[in-house]
Amino acid sequence: ACTMLPTHKDDLGKKNDDFLLRVRWLDFPGASLHFDPALRQEFIESYEEADDLKITRFDTTRIDADVPQEKVSIHYLLEYYILPSATVKKKRFSLAWEKQPSGKPGEDYWRIMEPFPELP
Repeated sequence: ACTMLPTHKDDLGKKNDDFLLRVRWLDFPGASLHFDPALRQEFIESYEEADDLKITRFDTTRIDADVPQEKVSIHYLLEYYILPSATVKKKRFSLAWEKQPSGKPGEDYWRIMEPFPELP
């Protein structure tokens, strides 16, 4: 039987799925690992103390790929509320992902290259 090597598209899909799951479960330190290192600390500091933040939905709505440049813009829908309010708010936004070289063949990785939006 043949096994297929994963393509970088599959790798990006797995990275994005992990990012979605970690944000949904409020694992901001884990989600921060998908950001460019220069953006990680700001992301963690923005959300680690957000005990009143509750996320009800976080999904990918569209992916725009620039294959030659190895850049992708992923569009998201985030539904959340902040206690004591029970009113669910929706936020649509996109994040730019870029394939970053690791210096080792076949071990490049995808990173989010812009800050996560602030939630009102």
